[in-house]
Amino acid sequence: MIDTDAPDARPSPGPRPVVTVALSQAAAFALVWGIAFTLQRVDGPDLSLTLRLALEGALAAGLGLRWGLAKWWLPVQLALPMIAGAALMLDLPSWVFAAGFVLLALVFWNARGERVPLYLSNRRTWTALSELAPKGGRVIDLGCGIGGTLTHLARAGDDIDVTGIESAPIPYLLAWIRTRLSGRRNITLRYGNFWKHDLGDYDMVYAFLSPAPMPALYEKARAEMKPGALLVSNSFEVPGHPPDETRILDDRRATRLLIWRM
Repeated sequence: MIDTDAPDARPSPGPRPVVTVALSQAAAFALVWGIAFTLQRVDGPDLSLTLRLALEGALAAGLGLRWGLAKWWLPVQLALPMIAGAALMLDLPSWVFAAGFVLLALVFWNARGERVPLYLSNRRTWTALSELAPKGGRVIDLGCGIGGTLTHLARAGDDIDVTGIESAPIPYLLAWIRTRLSGRRNITLRYGNFWKHDLGDYDMVYAFLSPAPMPALYEKARAEMKPGALLVSNSFEVPGHPPDETRILDDRRATRLLIWRM
């Protein structure tokens, strides 16, 4: 079980991304629709609804970047006004908006405070990890998403004990279903905050997170992991601590696995 009384080693987050999204969308709405209203009053050009929504999305995306949002929020910011406009034109009931917001929140739960979006590892990465995993060792995937890495590693060797931990409700549910359907008995899935989970029992720790938590995760690994154990980060570096090894994978995005030996 996860020790909920353990100290929280994660970095103190800045403003929550969801709050920044809401503020940037509100500011963009006020500015664009204010300009459109002013143009109408002075008999200026009439901005079509489509143009207003496009301008609103572009302005919100720019403000979001300015206020510290990660670049992966760009398509979300651009699309939100268009989606809202389409829903209004279709005269959808109000509960649809609430349901959509709740669904997004449950999927991107970690992004609101941890600044960790939902990244999914690909098959080339799974294969590379299975080659790195110590025979007969214990491996943990921090933020395991929907469980693809877990099931692949578990199938790669019956002697590998694989653990995944996830705090976003919908990805956790999908991972739970996926691991149960796999039939593998060497998988343990946990729901919760990996900052409160001791890494001392694992021979390899894998993380595909974001730049924000990596310095704190490195310090946590150095404090808890046993000598010789591996910390593997997909793509994201630790400033001031170059990896002991970097593996560049032969996939579309030239994935880098950064490896530190504790």
